[in-house]
Amino acid sequence: MSLKRNQLPRYQGKDAQVLALKIKEVRQAVDGTGVIIPEDKFFPEFEVSHEYMSINQPKKGGYYVESIDGQPFYLEAKDFDKQYSLMK
Repeated sequence: MSLKRNQLPRYQGKDAQVLALKIKEVRQAVDGTGVIIPEDKFFPEFEVSHEYMSINQPKKGGYYVESIDGQPFYLEAKDFDKQYSLMK
């Protein structure tokens, strides 16, 4: 099963909405790419690019986040929780 962007949980921030998953584990390959394992078992593990790994340096407990236009980034949990709340 692949990660389906339209199924990611949507969060509302002060100025924008984002899609996000809390990270259970991050594995980095020798080539610099990575695999993110979401905390929510409903979502499959998924690959991220070398560029994403080197720029964002994702960690367990943080959030894999995508802007509505599809730009991926990473936020520490304390920063994410201050800025965003889950939309119902």
